[in-house]
Amino acid sequence: MEDFERQLRDALARKEQPPSLEARVFAAIAAGESKSWTFWRWEALAASVLALAALGAHEHMVRERAAGQAAKARLQLALKITVAKLSKIQQTVRTSTEE
Repeated sequence: MEDFERQLRDALARKEQPPSLEARVFAAIAAGESKSWTFWRWEALAASVLALAALGAHEHMVRERAAGQAAKARLQLALKITVAKLSKIQQTVRTSTEE
């Protein structure tokens, strides 16, 4: 285990940058080799658009479900009222036929 810890410490130890790194970075920027950043910006934009579309679709589904539940509640109320009225009518018919 000590060997593993030593290897890990060595791998994560701070290392000095090569002296030519700064010159290479500035040369790459000057040469316009940072085109990959443009690609990443478009990719991030596309991901944002997709996320917004998914959020909009989810919101639409939530609203549709709420509307469906409200319609179900109205239908159940209408059926209860219908049952109550039909029961009264049935009682009236029964009492009138018994007389």
